[in-house]
Amino acid sequence: MAEQFESRPGDEWYALVSVPRPGSASLGKAVMLAASIAIALIALNFYAPGSPTLLERAFASAILASLALPVWLWMSGADPTIPFMPFLTLVFAYYFALPVFLLRKFATALFKPPVPEYYITLALGYSLVGLYCMFAGYYGPAKWLFSPILPRFNLQWRDLRAVKPFALILGFGGLFASHVVEFLPESLAQIGVFAADLSMVGICMLVALHLAGKLDWLTAAFLWGFLIPVRIAIGLGTGSAASGLIVGIAVAMMFASVRRSIPWKMMALGTVALFILRPAEAPYRMAIWGGRLSDASMIEKAQVFGNIVYRITVGGAVPPQVLIDIASLRLAQFTVFGEVIADTPAMVPFWEGESFYPILFKPIPRFIMPDKPEEVSGSWFGHRYGIITPENIKTSINLPQIVELYGNFGLIGVIVGMFIFGLFYRLLLEMYVHPGMGLGALVGGVYVSSKLIDIGSATSLTFGVIPWSMVLIGLIHLIVQLAEIDARSLDLRAPATARARTT
Repeated sequence: MAEQFESRPGDEWYALVSVPRPGSASLGKAVMLAASIAIALIALNFYAPGSPTLLERAFASAILASLALPVWLWMSGADPTIPFMPFLTLVFAYYFALPVFLLRKFATALFKPPVPEYYITLALGYSLVGLYCMFAGYYGPAKWLFSPILPRFNLQWRDLRAVKPFALILGFGGLFASHVVEFLPESLAQIGVFAADLSMVGICMLVALHLAGKLDWLTAAFLWGFLIPVRIAIGLGTGSAASGLIVGIAVAMMFASVRRSIPWKMMALGTVALFILRPAEAPYRMAIWGGRLSDASMIEKAQVFGNIVYRITVGGAVPPQVLIDIASLRLAQFTVFGEVIADTPAMVPFWEGESFYPILFKPIPRFIMPDKPEEVSGSWFGHRYGIITPENIKTSINLPQIVELYGNFGLIGVIVGMFIFGLFYRLLLEMYVHPGMGLGALVGGVYVSSKLIDIGSATSLTFGVIPWSMVLIGLIHLIVQLAEIDARSLDLRAPATARARTT
């Protein structure tokens, strides 16, 4: 094995990612996984304050239980790649199953009437079908048709003298780059967004090095004690919990990839945080989005957000059950799905691909095409289905991808579209994860795939950033390569200088 690594530089990273831990595929591990999910389902079914119907319970339980499939395939080594599908399935379950057992009524908003049970049942059933169609695309044989013609990214970063300082520059400098957006014209706003992502790429690089035992303790302390918490806080400071949590997901995915183990404790902590941060979003947004703190500094915003979180938790301003209700209401996407099924095509005609149109222009920068179509799905979708009132022009409603597939083409859109999504996910990861991939490909695979975790947003918003995310990783790779060449040139000059001094 050592000789193979010498002949194929970078294979050590592929081995870390693809080789399962000893005993991870044992019968005991399988029983433990099955028992954990069974206990969780029993507890949720007993708790369910809204008394869902038998079919609703069955569909929601099946979605939650389906998490065991991608987790086991990854743990056993049958899925020799980064654990993207286990994390994606977990997010899917949070949106389309978990709130079934937590909500008291199945409505799209706090003061909206409940969606009729028939359409909730259909939404849950279609969600289960869509999930397994996605599995079929991801794990099925269709990928072998395209795999031979896929490009493979060999992004090998081997010189720590170049990699570690550059990762620190990205991680620390990217924290300040998030403010670039405020000073850029609208045509260049996307550049500011990717500039802010530099910190996440740098953090992923440092996390991988630390977990592989290639980072000194001082840098590791700076990473976990400052960089990661501050980057998450900056994301939360935008008023969107997802912007902060996505950093945690990327870190957890990198942790799982290198250690070859799902960080269940980290994920449990993230789940608890989710049920605190979601309720804190609403009052915080009112203060910073056009409110009295719209021009406040990052530190002032962080203090306000911290005070809100303190009041609704330790301060006891909001009872725990109310926190669960609010967070579940904001998480639940199956209620939106049920509303769309009820009204399409009875009241709203099928969209016939209308919402996918903007994705055709996403790769084109706005400074090249100033009049390219705007992404306004959150606005027209909410108004079209009466989820937000006509006079409300500020509120935006997320358009989940599976709901978007149904709104465009009905159930056949869910079946075919989710299969295509699963196939796309697999092919994208195949480009990054392969023998000889290198550290850069691991970082790129985690960073790019973390963008796809946001299945609660429209397809053009999520998939549209992938090409430029790949370009960003490519540019970073070129810079690292130049830095490594420069480091090697210093090594070559050093002996010559030493000889000159001795003569």
